[in-house]
Amino acid sequence: MDDLTQCLYEFLMDRRMGDLWKDEKYKACSLAVETQEERVNSFLTSEQRKKLDQLLDKITEQECLEKTYLFQAVLELVRELNAIVRA
Repeated sequence: MDDLTQCLYEFLMDRRMGDLWKDEKYKACSLAVETQEERVNSFLTSEQRKKLDQLLDKITEQECLEKTYLFQAVLELVRELNAIVRA
């Protein structure tokens, strides 16, 4: 991601995602995930918890990469549509 794209992505995350985090469905889903993680953790040994944390970290990293890629694809689509409109 170039500097401008990174700046736009950070702006989007900082300024435009607030509505998602306030959304009741999102809050309920997040709470369900946290509750389930706590439940699973309660049955695991410390070594198993460590492995689960590593897995969840990798899943989060994967999701971030997917979101970044999606953002770049949408931005490219906007550029293409803008070029079509101007033609």
